Amino acid sequence: MRYYQQVARTSWIVFSLVALTLLLIGIVHPPTFPPSISIVNTLYLFGLVLLFQFDNVRRGGIYYTFQEGIILFLFLNYGLTYALILSQVGILVFQFMSHRKAIRWKRFAYLYPINALFDLVYISLPVFAYEALGGPIGSSFTYTKALIPFIGFLITVFLVSYFQCLLVNRFLFLKYDWQRLVKLQSLVYGISMLSALLGIWFYDESPLVAATVSALILFLFKRLLQERGDSLEANDNAKRFDDAKEHLLISRFERETIDSLLLDLPHLLSFSEGWISIQQQRKQVIYDIRTKQPIDVLPLFHSLTADDLHTPIIYGLRCDWGNDIQIGLPVDRHSMLAIPSITSGEVDVSIILFHQVADAYDATNADELSRLLRIFCRVLERSRETVQLYTESRTDALTELPNSRAFYEHGRQEFAADCYPLSVILFDIDHFKRVNDTYGHKVGDLVLRELGRRIQVIQLQHDDVFAARYGGEEFVLLLRNRSQEAAIQIAETVRHAVMDRPFLVDGHRLSLTISLGIDTVEERYQRTFEESLRQADHALYVGGKHNGRNCTAHYANL
Repeated sequence: MRYYQQVARTSWIVFSLVALTLLLIGIVHPPTFPPSISIVNTLYLFGLVLLFQFDNVRRGGIYYTFQEGIILFLFLNYGLTYALILSQVGILVFQFMSHRKAIRWKRFAYLYPINALFDLVYISLPVFAYEALGGPIGSSFTYTKALIPFIGFLITVFLVSYFQCLLVNRFLFLKYDWQRLVKLQSLVYGISMLSALLGIWFYDESPLVAATVSALILFLFKRLLQERGDSLEANDNAKRFDDAKEHLLISRFERETIDSLLLDLPHLLSFSEGWISIQQQRKQVIYDIRTKQPIDVLPLFHSLTADDLHTPIIYGLRCDWGNDIQIGLPVDRHSMLAIPSITSGEVDVSIILFHQVADAYDATNADELSRLLRIFCRVLERSRETVQLYTESRTDALTELPNSRAFYEHGRQEFAADCYPLSVILFDIDHFKRVNDTYGHKVGDLVLRELGRRIQVIQLQHDDVFAARYGGEEFVLLLRNRSQEAAIQIAETVRHAVMDRPFLVDGHRLSLTISLGIDTVEERYQRTFEESLRQADHALYVGGKHNGRNCTAHYANL
């Protein structure tokens, strides 16, 4: 921010020196104006200048006023001094009145001297080239004499545009493409010259009529250009945002929803840096939109999620930010669009975009982005409910272990992947019917719950073990990358976890045992998941139950 304050001070000093020099020249050589210039004529012509100043076209962060046609008309009919005076007064009024109150004084203090100097150069140098080539003005104007001077006029405009682009890129760090700038300036000046030359035809009738004709022609061309550009841009933006909304609405799960938004955002709005904060259930994650990776919390997000910030924040130049925006960004980052807080239920989303281009964002961008984020919040909230329902449908309510449905899904996935050897361990509680008959089903349920807890403890100790309640008093384990010997060792760990420590439930002390059957598949296509499960079940009953219970049997050893 200090750099831009220094630029503002320097520009005011240069502007003051230039203004003082011009004032001294005016005192030494007072300008003379044609007698046809009256106060009424001046006010009318000044009104036309202001009309084009305020009704501008914005392209690539640059405002095109198309007042060049009126200024050129004034020069050709009344001279350079008169044209400069009206143009400079128009810029003064425009710079002070065209921005919202929050940034009006900042913009004026920073931009007015720069734009006034640019306007002075943009008018003076092409005019000097025109006059140096013998260009006629006033009553001596003829189209044939003005042809070559106008070529010199346009060449000077192109050169000035090129050097202006280099200057603003070097000292103001505005990302202007000089080829695009010269191209647009050619269009603007071409239309402006056409309107000025057509207006001169009517000069003999009345200067005001001629100026009006010139203004109407210029206004018509500008309006057609603006409507065409705005229409194409609006249609393109609407299509891109509609596609992004559709992508969100068909998302089912949380990760899918977040990935969909991160993937679409770079195609919706142009930005140099961008971050999005997603907060749900008091957990905040901030993503870099470019890399789509989580990052550390940015201090700026703390100020944007305050209770008093509920509307989009739009800044177009670095000088607009103020001291309340403190973030380490390169000096050439100008535009900022921040959506402080979009909420739905327990989901809260904030987003911040920065761009090198000045005035890259407007209220339309903010509205479209806000609507998209509202849909994102609702879909994200819905995805949490979907995940919850999905989890509940695959979780045993009593033991909180996965149920048989979840086990079958996981088993088929593991057997389809290259994670061999795979082992299936199927076991149940010995004489569990006696527990229910003696102590009641309530105690039986408590026993199953405690057994589920002990299995979960073992599962936490081994990342490659998936445990589930198979049904009733039966449980099952699926071991990934475990050999036959390792599978038997895990089975014995489970058996001792039941046998060595009695179950204390509802005031009863119960000593229980389990029987286990194992099957191991060494390589892919050796057996299917269902076949392996049947062999483990066979090992359980033939090698376990029929062998005295409280033991482990492997199908390969039967």
